[in-house]
Amino acid sequence: MHTLPIVIGTALVTSALAATPGRATPGGSLGATGNSPAAAYSVAVTQICAGALLFDSTHEMGTRSDALAIADDIRASTARRLDRVTTVSAPPELQDISSRWIDSQRKLAALYARTWVRIYDTIDAAHTPPQRAALPKRLEKLVHAPDALKLTARHLELKLHVPDCTGGG
Repeated sequence: MHTLPIVIGTALVTSALAATPGRATPGGSLGATGNSPAAAYSVAVTQICAGALLFDSTHEMGTRSDALAIADDIRASTARRLDRVTTVSAPPELQDISSRWIDSQRKLAALYARTWVRIYDTIDAAHTPPQRAALPKRLEKLVHAPDALKLTARHLELKLHVPDCTGGG
């Protein structure tokens, strides 16, 4: 078993997914000021999503089965939060953007889950010195795979004045 590469890979994923600039707060261009419906929506969603963790349960790490269990938890944790978010009524002017944001969060959770397993598989497949030497570049590419979707989600988060709900940044 490759314990050290898994620890290093996990540290890479954790640090990359946790690196997040400051979050927007209620108030701004879409009328989320005072007691407006937009502000109320932002506050309600923030209460659900603030401090979200990528996965909720504790897990063993070291086998592909463990990686698959973590991936399932990543999807399930975000789904539980987003199910709660969908019970919050978005004001009419935010319904379209809210739907797009929720969709982006679901897609991000799915991508984080797939990436988690791909990182495990990449580390586990590195048996020879050249394969191990190629790991940093391959892992960096995997860690940054969600970047474009994270940027889209972040843009929507800023418009809605809500935090990331995946726990992945």
